[in-house]
Amino acid sequence: MIEIPKQLKSSLKNIGMDSAQIQAVFFLFQNGISSIAAIAGGVKLPRSTIHLAVESLVERGVLGVTASGKRRVFYVENPEKIRKFLEHEELETRKKVSELELVMPELRSLFALRGESEKIDIEHLEGEDGFVKVFMKSLDQEKGGEVLRMSGDPERFTVARDRLKEYRELRIKRKIKTKLLLPEFPDIDDERLEARIKFREVRALPKAIFNSNLQMSVWTDHVALTVWDKGLHSVIITNRSIAMFMRMLFDIAWNQAQ
Repeated sequence: MIEIPKQLKSSLKNIGMDSAQIQAVFFLFQNGISSIAAIAGGVKLPRSTIHLAVESLVERGVLGVTASGKRRVFYVENPEKIRKFLEHEELETRKKVSELELVMPELRSLFALRGESEKIDIEHLEGEDGFVKVFMKSLDQEKGGEVLRMSGDPERFTVARDRLKEYRELRIKRKIKTKLLLPEFPDIDDERLEARIKFREVRALPKAIFNSNLQMSVWTDHVALTVWDKGLHSVIITNRSIAMFMRMLFDIAWNQAQ
């Protein structure tokens, strides 16, 4: 093989030329116009290897080609022609980018249709203990968070009030605010006045359109539902999309309330 300065060889490899291409170029630098057989013999590489290297350099405009009798012979017009190697690569890259841009809309559509796979966890709780656990679990969020709660007539929702004092103290300590949506009832104004002390905001809707036998809470990626029945059944659903949807419905009702 031809002795090529290490730094030159390294730089040419960095622009994408392989060893056979570099050897061919430097052979032609030194010997001038030559055939593939002469180049292969001079650099001591298989003729097939040099043939591929030379043809690729001709395609890229680095080497010139002419006829000598029945044979083709190759030459380097000047060192500046090596720039053609990069220009060819840039052109090919632009072609590939253009091709990709043509199919990107379809790829985006396919990706959108695929969607994300979201796990749904459901925890079933019963009785007063389960009801209290729902409240305590809503504290499992960052300090300064928020709980959105929709409830029925407070005169009927009387379970575990003493046990929930601890929950309220912890919630206030962690500065987790509650938005509480209730049906209108006689003492609603008193409830609004006490709201500041309890670190919450209270609004009400007319009973004619909102008077549920169910309590709902939304926080982070969780939705909790408690049916005010004999068994006091509660479920906690953990799923980001469901929580976002219920939060949107809450906001719609909240903005209509007073």
